[in-house]
Amino acid sequence: MIRELQLKPNFARTIDRFEAWWNCQVLDRPPVTLRAAAPACTAMAPARPQPPLLRDRWMDVQYIVDTAVESMSRRVYPGDSFPIFWPNLGPEITATLFGCPLEFSTDTSWSSPVVHHPHEWKKIIDSPPDFSNIYWQTIEAMMRYALDICDQRFVVGMTDLHGNYDILAALRDPQALCEDILDVPELIRQAGRHVSNGFAAALNRQYAMVQQAGFGSTCWTACYHQGPAYVPSCDFWCMVSDEVAGNLILPDILVEMQPLARSIFHLDGVQALRHLDRLLELPDLHAIQWVFGAGHGPASDWMNVYRRIRSAGKAVQVLAENPADALAVLAAIGPRGVWLDVGGPEFPSLAAADSFLLEVQRLTRTHEVTI
Repeated sequence: MIRELQLKPNFARTIDRFEAWWNCQVLDRPPVTLRAAAPACTAMAPARPQPPLLRDRWMDVQYIVDTAVESMSRRVYPGDSFPIFWPNLGPEITATLFGCPLEFSTDTSWSSPVVHHPHEWKKIIDSPPDFSNIYWQTIEAMMRYALDICDQRFVVGMTDLHGNYDILAALRDPQALCEDILDVPELIRQAGRHVSNGFAAALNRQYAMVQQAGFGSTCWTACYHQGPAYVPSCDFWCMVSDEVAGNLILPDILVEMQPLARSIFHLDGVQALRHLDRLLELPDLHAIQWVFGAGHGPASDWMNVYRRIRSAGKAVQVLAENPADALAVLAAIGPRGVWLDVGGPEFPSLAAADSFLLEVQRLTRTHEVTI
């Protein structure tokens, strides 16, 4: 397995810190991801010409990968940040496996529903996931090209796979899906299991590609594990009752977790918190990514949530709004099972980032001495 990168010479230590984090332990300090300004003298590689058509800016494999590699080569990677290329056509790529086309804007994409009446779920249930569609083939082409040229400079990660009832919502429309859960619950149960099995197949395809190249697992959530790991999620379950969440959605989440040796659940939004205890009871779930959302921070306002997660024996990703916010959480809950992801403006220099990391290390030693 690859443990060193040209753009991140101490990558092995980052791998080990994340492995300790997955196990709710700590080495010299918890993993810390952050951004720092690169030195002004960093050489600027010539950019590839931008395709004139918006769709081509998303779908042009060589342009996407080469542009990302040029950007990575100009950055520095303090702490446990590391250079990653992960292929991206937007958050609803898994819906394309079941017939959804994608529309693109400058910054994101969205799918167009293909189920317009409840009886059309039967066609979805009877159709296997289509890995030959143009969108999925483009994702895999990006991965192949990136793996071909990476030369151990950077990690190649997996794409953003939304699963279970988020796929169903993309296929139908969230409000209409809520109505179908009431009107045709058995069809929805079958459709949910079918697309969750498709998600698992997609995940296995992605992991097989990176594993064969000597990489472990990473994605848009920039943690790392040398085996299969991913981010299960369900944004749709903010819209349903506890009964629907437990009886319909959770069993499909478990299907999607089966291929994984490590997992961090993406719990997004204050309304999703009512499902936290349900997640904390899952023995095979290792961590929680709590996304409190814009206007609901800082992270230090959510100490009770972090303590609940840690008391249940799960690790947590702390999405701190700035360095002071990150240090406040660390001081309050300690370093074990804590990953600090530091937001806000990038540090002005690598030296400034290193100074912050020394403070994290000092707080880690202080807390470990006192327990």
